[in-house]
Formats: sequence, structure tokens, C-alpha cells
Amino acid sequence: MLKVLIVDDQAVSRTDLKTMLDWENCGFYIYGEAHNGIYAMQLMEKEVPDIVITDINMPGMNGLGLIELLERDYPQVRIVVLSAYDDFEFVRQSMKRGAMDYVLKHRLNAPLLLELLKAAENSILMYRNERDKQHEMVQVLTIRKNMQRQELIKKLLEGSLPDRADALGQIRMLDVAMDTENLMVAAAEIDDFPFIEEKFSSKEIDVLVQTFLDISCEMLSDWDKSVISPMGGGKFAIILSMGRNHSRMYIYNQLYTFLNRIRSEIKKYLNMTASFGVSDVCRDIMQLHQAYNEAASILKDKFHKGKNGIYIESAGSSKHEEGFFSLDIKDEKAIYAALKNQDFESVKRLIGSVFDKISSLRLSSKSTLMICAELINIVNKASKDAGVDMSKLYTAGDIPYHLMQKYEVLMDMKTWILNLYDRLIHILQQMKILSSYSEVTQRAVEYIHRNYNNDVSLQDAADYAGVSGSYISRLFKEECRMGFTEYVNHVRVEHAKRHIEQGELKLKEIVSHVGFNNYNYFFKVFKEVAGMTPLEYETTCRK
Repeated sequence: MLKVLIVDDQAVSRTDLKTMLDWENCGFYIYGEAHNGIYAMQLMEKEVPDIVITDINMPGMNGLGLIELLERDYPQVRIVVLSAYDDFEFVRQSMKRGAMDYVLKHRLNAPLLLELLKAAENSILMYRNERDKQHEMVQVLTIRKNMQRQELIKKLLEGSLPDRADALGQIRMLDVAMDTENLMVAAAEIDDFPFIEEKFSSKEIDVLVQTFLDISCEMLSDWDKSVISPMGGGKFAIILSMGRNHSRMYIYNQLYTFLNRIRSEIKKYLNMTASFGVSDVCRDIMQLHQAYNEAASILKDKFHKGKNGIYIESAGSSKHEEGFFSLDIKDEKAIYAALKNQDFESVKRLIGSVFDKISSLRLSSKSTLMICAELINIVNKASKDAGVDMSKLYTAGDIPYHLMQKYEVLMDMKTWILNLYDRLIHILQQMKILSSYSEVTQRAVEYIHRNYNNDVSLQDAADYAGVSGSYISRLFKEECRMGFTEYVNHVRVEHAKRHIEQGELKLKEIVSHVGFNNYNYFFKVFKEVAGMTPLEYETTCRK
């Protein structure tokens, strides 16, 4: 429905217009009226009409003055002039300044007024369609230009644009906000991106990456000349112009402060962390690919130093060792023995010394993965020797060597390995306790572990064990020191903790995955069993 503003100094004329049509049934409504051009412009500061019907001869500002202002400030508004004066000069001036039509008041009637309004409506629709087309065209051109900029930046970072004159020409043509000398490159990446990709859909990942870019671009607007380019896989390249006549310390301090702002905003708005590797000053744009490779190499320091960091190369920085070492037979035997004895403190000490050695030698992630595979093999051997069902040990049902490759920092690998050892010791302890139960209780416990992710009732377990429900209930209280339902909840919470540790499922998915039907009840039971909420446990695992 189109908005109409009536401008006339005579109240009678305004009333005649308002009562001449059933405005709303015709698709229009009168949102206001004014007695001269000045008051009309004041009304339009609050709300702009689609159509203005104005008189010519008015005090203060007449119709011609109003038409001129409307054409200048509100070209989308359609103007119809009503006047008592059959004066060609008025007509000519009105049409020249932007009026659609000029009608004498004494000739105006309902059909003619509706005809004028419909003509204005068609003109407005044509204007809006043309405006939308132009806007769409501008958007397409902007997107295309941004894509061309990103493509140019990628070529510069890859070193696939060897001709300097060509590079400079494209930078000028595409208005890239970047100098051609004294540049620095920061290689950035969203931490734990492989796990994030598992949790979210491809569309959600696209939104996440775009949000990272938007936040970074907003921060970059405070830097004189800078660009950011997505490099795929949650990685980004930030190119910053340093200007001239600045000391190295000044440059690094400014850059660190700036990247720290981006890091803080990412944490604030996305609840995620990001890490950055910073190159040395790049003296010429044709060396940009070398600077990017340097920044990406420095970012690998995250493996030893941890996530959510800003890493800057300094003199004497250690490099990653390309080789790898194997566990000593003596270490393997010691770890295996501690595992069989269910001595987690010894396991923690022994594995801790292995990871301390990895850290002191600054081994690469590839070398560390080989050592982790050996540690996993010890767990598998101990499990096989003890007759442990491997599906109890590994949630996905397979031996997750591939899972280790997704961890980006040494500390996360160590935590995962220790959790695996802790889980096996817990299973071995449970098996020992289970062996002390009566045969009926063992059968009931076996049923619970097989069906914990479905509805498990006391009677179902009793039927499986071949006894009555009341008998099973009494046995659980005597032998397990807890009621049947409490035991089931303990089993479900232990499985929920494993899922949270591995980070492959969202909390809401875990609820149904471990047999709970109610999200709030799951939170209540989890806190009773684990001493903290699932969210707190998840935060602890991340730390």
C-alpha cells in the first residue's frame, strides 16, 4: 500500500481530497497532510511518502519550491500538482522540476484522481524495478571485483605471478589496499578446525569462515592499508602495509596489538580461538610468497606452544626436527606393566616423560604421530590380553589413528593418549569388580552395557538374567552399592564423558546417543555423577 502526502494551504481542499476516494480499498493511504512546503519537508524527515499531491500557490514555500526540493532529495517520490491556476508557466515549471502531472482543481473528480494515482503507482514500480536491477548489478560487479582481488592476492602469495609490471597493474586496476613494499604477512588459522568441520554442516562452516573474515575486515579498517584472503581449511592470510621509517620493535608491537584485537573479537563473537604466525618485513611485493611461507612455517610453532597464540620469528628460534624416535623397549615394557597393574599415576609419569622428550627435541607433528601410534599399540595389546571388547574402548568402533591427525597441538595429543589409558584402566577395574558379582548380577550388568543407549527397564534386565525384578533390585543394592536406575545412569554418564572428550558430537546429540530422553534430566544426572555440568566438563576437556 502506497503512502500519500497531501500539501495544500486550504483545509477545504485537503478535506475534499481525503473524502473523494475510498483510499485504502484503492491501494493507497494518506499518512499525513501539510499546509505548505516547509511543513511538508518537516514531515518527510520522519517518514518519506511514495506520492505527494501538492498545490502550487501556498505561503512560506510554494509548490514549485517543494517540487524542486523533492526532486533533489527524494527522487523516488512521485509528484502530482493540483492548482486553481490555468497558467502555462506554472505547468511548464512544475513539469520541468519533476512533477508527473498538473491538474486543475475544478476538473478533479474521483475517476481522474484514481487514474493519476495509478499512473504514479506504475511509475514507482518501474523506478523500484530499475533501482533493484542497478543495485543487483552493483552487487554482482562488487562480488566479481572482490573475487578478482582474492584471486590476485592468492597468486601473489603462491608466487604464480612472476611479472612485476603485470602485478602492479592489476593491483591498481582492482583497487587493492596494499603497498608494493614494506609488507608483513600473518598466516592465521581457526584452532581445531578439523573437529569444527565434523560438528557443523558445510553451510554453517561457510557462515563461520565469512564471519571470521567480517570480524577481521572490521578490525583491518583501522589499519591504513591491509587485506585478508581465505586460503581454505580454516586458514587465512593477512597482508599489512608497514609504511616507512619505523623501527622493527615498533612494527612488531603494533602488529601484535592489532592481531590480539582480532583474536579477542573472534573469541568474543564466535567462542573460538585462532592462532597467528607472523613473517619478517617483506621489502618487495614480488617476495610476498616467501613471506607467506615464512609466516605459515612460524605458525607450526603452535604444535609445541599451544593454541590461541601469536607467534613471531625471533633470532635463534628453534626449528622442527624432521626425523623421529621410537619408544625404547624398556619404556614400552614399563608402560605396559603399569597399565596391566592399573597404576594410572605411573602411566601418567611414564607417558609424561615421553612427551617431555618430544617437546625438548621439538619433534614435528608427523614424528609425534608415529610415537602416539606406538602408545596406542600398547593399549591395544593390553586390551587384547585382558579380553577387553574394543568397542568399549573406542567410541567409533575402530582404532582411531586417523583421529590423532586432527589434533593440532602436542598437549591435545598427550591429553587424548592419557584419557585413552585412563579409560582402559577404568574398564579393567570394572571387569575386576564385575568378576566379584554373582552370575545374575553379571548378566544384568552385561544387558545394561549392551543396551544403555536404549530404554532399559529393571524388568528387561531381570528377564535377560532369568530372575524377578525385585530380586535384581535387591542384588544391585547389595553388590553394586546403588540402585538399578542409578547404575544405568552411571553407565550412560561414563559414555557421555567419552563422547565429550572426543568432541565428535554436539551435546544435544550426545543426550540421545547415550539413552537419555530429556536434555534437562541429562544435565541433572551428569552433574550428580560427575560433580560438574556437561558444559563444565567440556570446557575442562578443551583446556
